[in-house]
Amino acid sequence: MSTTLPAILMLVVGLSTLALAILRRVQSGRSPVVLTYGNDAEGFAGKLFRLIVAALVVHLLAVAMFPAPVDAALGRIPALDTPILHAVGLALITLGGGLTMLSQWAMRHSWKIGIPEKQDTPLVTSGLYAVSRNPIYVGMVTALIGTVLAVPNVISVALALSAWISISYQIRMEETHLARAFGEAYGAYCRRVRRWV
Repeated sequence: MSTTLPAILMLVVGLSTLALAILRRVQSGRSPVVLTYGNDAEGFAGKLFRLIVAALVVHLLAVAMFPAPVDAALGRIPALDTPILHAVGLALITLGGGLTMLSQWAMRHSWKIGIPEKQDTPLVTSGLYAVSRNPIYVGMVTALIGTVLAVPNVISVALALSAWISISYQIRMEETHLARAFGEAYGAYCRRVRRWV
């Protein structure tokens, strides 16, 4: 298995997200990144998200650049360390990354990273959002599961579990915000479309 592919695939997703953020900034004059730095629950979630993303980047780069020392230091999870599971992992990273990117672009001007103070964009309920209320997060979790299979060590597992907990918490905060902003329209959407899939 190529140790660089997981890092390359995640880099593509990261660059796509950055390109979209720049495009939205140019189009609207405002950054779509609205993560807060406060000491409240939302600020904590934002800090945790940044930490997990940074740790994932460092981990995948270390695996790509120094595979033997990383394996020697962390070991590998034997039950997951098979060529077929590595291939499945790469496929899941690709699928999850692709879903994340498509979902971000599908939101158009409603896409934000974080919860805005003022909701000034429409609720997106069509396309991928007619199948899942959170296809971006479904894609992220899929890619993280793929990372565990492609790079089967304890750090990958810890990062995937931490990210899942963080994402689950973020979803609930976003749901509270959207229920306040859109009222019954959001309630009806929640009854029609599941949180995950």
